[in-house]
Amino acid sequence: MSHFFLARQPIFDRDLQLHAYELLFRSSGESASAGELDGDIATARVIASAAELGIEKLTRGHAAFINLPQRFLEEPDLMPLSPDTVVLEILETVVVNDAALTGIQRLHERGFRIALDDFIDSQAFDAILPLVDTVKLDVRELPQAQWAQQVERLRGHGCKLLAEKVETRNEFEALSELGVDYFQGYFFARPRIVRGRQIAPDKANLIRTLMLLNDPDCSVDDIHELVSRDIAMSVKALNYVNSAASGLTRRIESIREAIVYLGRDTIKQWVAVYLIASEDSKPRELLTLALVRAKLCELLAVRQGRSDADACFTIGLFSLLDLLLDAPLEDILRQMKLTEDMRAALLGNKGDKGALLACAKCLQVGDEQAGPVASLNLDPALIGDVHAEAVMWADAALRDMGME
Repeated sequence: MSHFFLARQPIFDRDLQLHAYELLFRSSGESASAGELDGDIATARVIASAAELGIEKLTRGHAAFINLPQRFLEEPDLMPLSPDTVVLEILETVVVNDAALTGIQRLHERGFRIALDDFIDSQAFDAILPLVDTVKLDVRELPQAQWAQQVERLRGHGCKLLAEKVETRNEFEALSELGVDYFQGYFFARPRIVRGRQIAPDKANLIRTLMLLNDPDCSVDDIHELVSRDIAMSVKALNYVNSAASGLTRRIESIREAIVYLGRDTIKQWVAVYLIASEDSKPRELLTLALVRAKLCELLAVRQGRSDADACFTIGLFSLLDLLLDAPLEDILRQMKLTEDMRAALLGNKGDKGALLACAKCLQVGDEQAGPVASLNLDPALIGDVHAEAVMWADAALRDMGME
């Protein structure tokens, strides 16, 4: 379990109505920078953390401006977010070489809106201006005597203008008179730190999953097997597929269904981003308990002839999130997009899924005579075999992840 911090600064239109937010990685709750992290890792952690919190919640349904360093431009397939939710900012430090130009064109074709960040002089970026939706003018670096000339020149490219680092009312009014569309800076609001907790995906499992995803012969079952072993990846997959941005009219409750919906390419993008952002954090004993419990729920559901064994696995996997995240389970689930029966099972062992979860909990503490176990009406010998199979599966999963 690790904490993450994001700085969120609002962007306003000419009528001072909220237009968007810029999201930036911060190394701590008090820090005004990303610390010593390079741009690739900082961007990856912004993406991962925004997915953890829910990007639509972070931005209240508005767009999120996210910095895009060199690597993310030259490898555009790394970007897993929906074009509907973000504006990609090309940093002033980017070198517009052939690879970057090709990447920007591909992102543009996928429907992403592109912004130029900390813009001072356009000559180095003339080749990409036709693809740019918004140019950010750094009014601290650009002398006020040059504002009108620069605004007029950029207007010829048909892009919107955003003045950043605006600090006084006089600056806001002067820029408004020049026709600038959007504004950001300390005059309006300082960045606010948003913090949260997340489970760090296991790095070894991320590498194995990425290798598998690059194998054209791997099946959905193969992908499901690896993703379902990693609680962090499972949480992120379900949160992402059930986010408001996905446009689904119903909740997806199984990891397998989330994988099918997202598809191989999207899963590959997310795994690559998490690999860049990953930290070595391995709460092994809790992971062992969670994996055994998840497999117990799945196997019990199969023995009962149920059709929702995948969702039951998810219930077991998520039932230890309170310990993994060191926060009340009810608070955690409030942040997640789950069906009501899954929520009821996790919070009160209610419903058919809750009965399975209660049984799995009893088996894990060796209470095979408890009421929840008896209520399933399964052969006692079968119960013992199921428990042994779940333990062996979890041990094998941890060995495969290099954690045993």
